[in-house]
Amino acid sequence: MINNRNILCISGTEWNGNYIKAVVELMKVLSAKNKILFVENAYTYKDAIAGVSDKDKIDFAKAFGLKSRIKTIQTDKGGTVHVLFPPLVFPVNFLPNGMLYNNLLKFNGWLLRRSVKKALKKLDMQDELINFTSFNPGMGLITGRTFNEKTLIYHCYDEIKGAPYWLSKHGLRLEAGFMKMADAVIVTSKGLYDSKKDFCKQCFIVKNAVKVDLFKKGFNNTPDHTKKVVGYVGTIDDRSDYNILQYLFTSLPDAEFVFVGRILSERGEAILRKYPNVKVEGPKMPEQLPPYLQTFSVGIIPFVKDDFTKGIYPMKINEYLAAGLPVVSTNFGDIADFRNLIKITDDKETFMQYVLAEMAGDTPQKREARLKTAESNTWDKRADELSAVIEQVEDGLK
Repeated sequence: MINNRNILCISGTEWNGNYIKAVVELMKVLSAKNKILFVENAYTYKDAIAGVSDKDKIDFAKAFGLKSRIKTIQTDKGGTVHVLFPPLVFPVNFLPNGMLYNNLLKFNGWLLRRSVKKALKKLDMQDELINFTSFNPGMGLITGRTFNEKTLIYHCYDEIKGAPYWLSKHGLRLEAGFMKMADAVIVTSKGLYDSKKDFCKQCFIVKNAVKVDLFKKGFNNTPDHTKKVVGYVGTIDDRSDYNILQYLFTSLPDAEFVFVGRILSERGEAILRKYPNVKVEGPKMPEQLPPYLQTFSVGIIPFVKDDFTKGIYPMKINEYLAAGLPVVSTNFGDIADFRNLIKITDDKETFMQYVLAEMAGDTPQKREARLKTAESNTWDKRADELSAVIEQVEDGLK
């Protein structure tokens, strides 16, 4: 693993939250041997107005620079991460491409760059700097190569062209520009690799992983065949195939379906809540998930297959496996690693039959084998793989 390095992570997300984020987990591991400045995704003035009644969402004192923007966090990996809350920026995604959009984007970049440079100087992180920009291609394009960084990496964990309109509207163009600028692009799936490899200098795959120590708290060695609980952990959004789900709900009235996660689709939530055998639990902190997994008989991944999902390497596969659960999934994307361990089909009737068969045929031996697979897919291992990629990229720059 790389060590004694300064890593600037300009992220498209926040450090905290009620779901697990690949970039956060990677930075936690790397923080044990490196100095990390994690820059959170900047809130806009529109966010600030909307958040006036939600003071937990936006720290206004930090947002307006009335107190230090830097918070130092001790990680569960024994390291330290410095988290920077950037200044508020102007909302620009709603604008058409043109002079106003470009000038406001440059101004937002200037605000971010000024704040980051101050933080890097204060933390004495200006030398031998790795700029690891994670799914924030707009800020990457505007601020990349301005921090005297030794290495510029674009970390891409989702497909922008399949993302919501507000993100993809400018995202495709900005990402294309940033990929040409970066020394390398690191993606999380074979689908993303195929999509990006021809538009950058070099492309590498570092897949997602699992917090094994957390999710195996949901491990039950002996399956309970007296119950049928079909579980889903993850975001409720438009990635799900609601035709398959509704077929399951109506065909298995004696089964209980439990959905745990953020709700980003009103349509999806309305469909789920129509059925008496479906429980919608809403978002939970990661530490709250193992007790749910303990009650599941099987975990499902009922994604549609489209431009967005084909680039996903879902964390939930390894999370289910760490809890020893059988898994039934649609054939949406990059899940070839698991073909001998989970059941995969796009046919709704076959999906249902797989669910029933996996619940009925589950054994302690199968559960142990699933856990063993999950234990080979840890964030520590992925951080080692990421380090090897960075070293390879830097060797090529000499």
